[in-house]
Amino acid sequence: MIKSLGSNVDIEELIITILSSCPEGVDGRTAIQKLGYLSSVKLNMDAGYEADLYGPFSPIVASNLQTLVEFDFVVEKARQTVRNRTMYNYYLTADGHQFAEVINKKFPTEHRIISKVVNACSRIVNCNYRSLSWASKVHFILKKTEKPMNYTEAMNAGKLFGWKLNQSEVEAGVKLLQALHLILVDTEK
Repeated sequence: MIKSLGSNVDIEELIITILSSCPEGVDGRTAIQKLGYLSSVKLNMDAGYEADLYGPFSPIVASNLQTLVEFDFVVEKARQTVRNRTMYNYYLTADGHQFAEVINKKFPTEHRIISKVVNACSRIVNCNYRSLSWASKVHFILKKTEKPMNYTEAMNAGKLFGWKLNQSEVEAGVKLLQALHLILVDTEK
């Protein structure tokens, strides 16, 4: 279990709360990873995120998600996409919903923060894994470089992590991050 000084919830509780905020479920492991990343940032929680192909990735979140599936708190439903990829949808079981209620009562502040992040991501980008990935990459770049930058600098800095971001992807990421109050954009030139 990984916790930070800023959060009382553990990784399993983070995942359960994310899924309880999306009654229809979350499409894709990448989307869960990015919702977990953005939520953990808001909570000031170290959830073990590192740079990976689709942006910040936490092996701890991945293993805890699988544990929740194995213990029947979360359903993992596979389907084939038109490009013959396997996409997974995740949603809570009845026991998962009961667990979410316990978490909400035990950690109401954290539950509210996570729910606000997930609901904003749902409202703004429909929890689209690509959009979530762009926002997570931009935030990760800013966090790791610890300096303000313009879009071109962010695209170039992304290459340090093996990411090829274009102008529209950075813009979309910035828009979501602004809505989540995770970054400030200086409009002065």
